[in-house]
Amino acid sequence: MKISFDFDDTLLWKRAVFDENGEFDDVEIVGANPRVLPILKRAISQKHEVYIITSRLSLTLPEVEYWLGHEQWKVLDGIKEIIFTEGRPKQPTLIEKGIDRHYDDDPEELVGLPEGMGVLVSPHPSWLRESRGELMIREMIRSVV
Repeated sequence: MKISFDFDDTLLWKRAVFDENGEFDDVEIVGANPRVLPILKRAISQKHEVYIITSRLSLTLPEVEYWLGHEQWKVLDGIKEIIFTEGRPKQPTLIEKGIDRHYDDDPEELVGLPEGMGVLVSPHPSWLRESRGELMIREMIRSVV
């Protein structure tokens, strides 16, 4: 099975930082997403072809490799390929690579994928807050690997 993971906010959790008025201000890196990293490690241990498909720019490869090789993660050697879409949607790459399952925190990246291919992952809990009466993000993780 070919399984892919988005990087930012799917594997690498970032905490939302809000200013004194409650407005979004910045993000801080928290580390590995404790719900998704075990899924990634299990996919590698079960000998699936594992890809990282991110909309990041390719010039961030050293940072991505740093985290994938980090002592808490230790998954870099199990990754078949790291693909950067350079800010473009991931759907064409997912289909071209024949990905069977893709984990992502962005619901827009899952639109138009074959049924069962996309798995929506919840972001860091700091993003789950009310802002002007609207829930910023309301998603639940479904691990089906």
